Amino acid sequence: MPGVIITTGTSAGPSAPGRAPGATYFVVGQAERGPTDRAVEVGSFTDFLRTFGGPTTYGALWDDVRVHFEEGGSRAHVARVVGPAAVTGAVATPLQDRAAVPTPTLAVAAASPGAWSSRVGVRVLDGATTTTFRIQVLLDGQVVEDHANLRSPLDAVARINDGPQASYYIRLTNAGSLSAAPTNNPVAVGPLTLNAGSDDRAAITTPAYVTALNLFSEGLGDGAVAIPGLGSVVHTALIDHANTYNRIALLSSERGNDKATLLGQAAVLDAARAGLFAPWIKVPDSSAGSGAGTKVISPEGYVAGARARAHEQTGPWRAAAGEIAQARQVLAPDQAFTPADAADLDDGKVSMILTVVATTRLYGWRSVSADQLNWEMLGYADVVNRVVTECRRLIEPYVFNAIDGRGHLLSALAGTLEGIVKPLADAGGLFPWTESDGNGGQTLIDPGYRVTTGAELNTRITLGNGEVRAQLVIRPAPTAATVLLTVNKASVTAAL
Repeated sequence: MPGVIITTGTSAGPSAPGRAPGATYFVVGQAERGPTDRAVEVGSFTDFLRTFGGPTTYGALWDDVRVHFEEGGSRAHVARVVGPAAVTGAVATPLQDRAAVPTPTLAVAAASPGAWSSRVGVRVLDGATTTTFRIQVLLDGQVVEDHANLRSPLDAVARINDGPQASYYIRLTNAGSLSAAPTNNPVAVGPLTLNAGSDDRAAITTPAYVTALNLFSEGLGDGAVAIPGLGSVVHTALIDHANTYNRIALLSSERGNDKATLLGQAAVLDAARAGLFAPWIKVPDSSAGSGAGTKVISPEGYVAGARARAHEQTGPWRAAAGEIAQARQVLAPDQAFTPADAADLDDGKVSMILTVVATTRLYGWRSVSADQLNWEMLGYADVVNRVVTECRRLIEPYVFNAIDGRGHLLSALAGTLEGIVKPLADAGGLFPWTESDGNGGQTLIDPGYRVTTGAELNTRITLGNGEVRAQLVIRPAPTAATVLLTVNKASVTAAL
């Protein structure tokens, strides 16, 4: 069918926009409240709290997102999961209109399923004029929203249910009052308390988490995706999602798994766009009433935060490991491994979280690909993902353009591709190929990329078939995962 079709591959032997503006985190889990039919973008933990509520005694999402933002994250897309029989709470009877014999005019329900709705109240007040009214929303007895100057039931539904001023807590339904305006407006009343709903969390299954990944559509771009706390049962689903949508899958094991188990899990995986991270981590427990305690969580949020930090400070080619990943709030890894075991795990494609120089750090950025020559580091896939995402966005306007006989379209396409990868190369994200010029200098053979749109690809036959072909080859900069230093002791009588 028509459109932009992009394939990726590797190139052996001599043979991505500039820096990423930020790293997006796509995360699935349970929450106190929030939409279940769409992913919600949050730009801070405060945004998350406003939509998804406070800490819970169940699920990993709340702590995971908190750690993500504490450790450097700046943007996340969150998908909430509930059970199949989840129920949305509501005011037991609809609001009544102002007629002499009142009839229902507006029904009030919670904005999302869950028992949290029993904490919500609604108050209707007269407006500044006889033709208006206002609706206040209370949470735990405190006014959290005040929707003023509402002119009709339809106006209230439109403003409270949708748009930039939509309520985080309630949804209205027009009950169809037949009274003439403004008598069809609700009479002052309240506060009225909503009854408790249910998230049916006991019935949530692994496939429900996997299905929620579909809420992260292609148009949301590249990033890192995770389902924290579930361990190996979601590895395959996360890898499939990452491969389909050009994202990085952040995988974790189950808490407390030993070296042999971790190596076994990594050994059966083969994915350039996925990394396995261990062990779990200790973080401050900031949930209500917990005091100054600690809790143990799976590491995906920390890894995503460190990745975002690396992307924003340097670019997608920067490994989110080492000093740049030094933890800000994570207290310690939940397990301690000997240096020899940690080295074996790294060799076995497990990226370790360790205590290094008295600090907690992510100390590996390995993919679980079997092709370690081309895909050893996750940064290589991150660069490819960033380039593919930008290519898809910027090449789309060329679809259905006329193919001119003078090559203007092909030249413009080449310029667009050059504009995507040249800033990346200039910033050091691509590795240039040079050779000695024989005089102590270097001759540039290629800048780390090659753009081709010429006649070798676009023949009369292919152009006549309505196809415009282009090839983009990139060489991501390698990562200095090891520094080898030799220290020799010389005698005081020996020259150095």
